[in-house]
Amino acid sequence: MLKNYMEILADQIFDEVKNKYNICQDKNCADDIKSITLNDLAPVYFLSSVSEGEKKAFLLDRQRKITVLAKITEAVDLVCGKCENRKK
Repeated sequence: MLKNYMEILADQIFDEVKNKYNICQDKNCADDIKSITLNDLAPVYFLSSVSEGEKKAFLLDRQRKITVLAKITEAVDLVCGKCENRKK
């Protein structure tokens, strides 16, 4: 099965920050945030010959995590700025 490792990374980071910040808890808003984020990032798929260590290194790369976090922040501003379900 093919896996988009950028999607895995974006999901991990979103799960880490969604409760720490004032992000709407609505499922549709979360999906919209993830969609906008992933549309701004290139998908990453690994060949079957790539080791699990290389895949793990991709997910742990600090600069990549910062880039994804920045894209999530932009998406939150777009989606949650207009959302009526946002936590007060």
